[in-house]
Amino acid sequence: MGPRKQVRLQKDHEELLRLKRARPELIDFAAIGSPPTEYQFTCRLKGVQLDGTGEKAIATDLHRFTLRLGAYYPSEPPDVTWLTPIFHPNIRGQAVCHSQQWSPAWSLADFVIEIGDMIRMDKFNVKSPLDRKAATWADKNRTKFPLDERSLRPPEVRISIKPRPGAAPPGAGGSESPQAARIPPRI
Repeated sequence: MGPRKQVRLQKDHEELLRLKRARPELIDFAAIGSPPTEYQFTCRLKGVQLDGTGEKAIATDLHRFTLRLGAYYPSEPPDVTWLTPIFHPNIRGQAVCHSQQWSPAWSLADFVIEIGDMIRMDKFNVKSPLDRKAATWADKNRTKFPLDERSLRPPEVRISIKPRPGAAPPGAGGSESPQAARIPPRI
C-alpha cells in the first residue's frame, strides 16, 4: 500500500471517529486493519423491514452493515454488505445499490451519512430498484419520509460572540452588535 493511500485511510478513520463522537447514540463501528480497510457498523436510526409474513412494512431501529475498502479505493466506492433485515428500494438481501455519484473527493464519513439517509428513507431511487416491492411501497408512502428526523449528520454548531462585561458599548469603538456565526460541522 502506497503512502498516499495510507494517509487517506487514516484520515477517513479519524473522520469516522469524529462522527461517532458527535452521534454516539446513533452510530458505532469496529475497524479492522491498520489503517482500517474494513468497518462493521451499527446504526440506530428508524427504518423499515418486512414483518414475519413478508407482507407488511414494520419499523426497525437496528441496522448493521459492513464497508470494505478495496484495492482501488478511493477511485472506486466502498463495497457495502447489509447484515440485518431492511425494506428499501436500493437494498436487497446483502446487496446495496448506493449512489452512482461516488467521488474520490467524498470522505468515508460522508458516505456513511448517506447510508444513514438511506436507512431513514430520506434517499432512495424507485426508478432503478434492487427491490421492486420496496420501490412500490416507497413511492406510495413518500409523504411519510424521512422515517427518522434524526440524521447521522452532526448538528450544526452555533457560536455567539457577545461583548465582555465592561467592554466598550456599541458605537464606542467596539462592535455595533453581537454577532452570531453559523459554522457547519466538521466531520
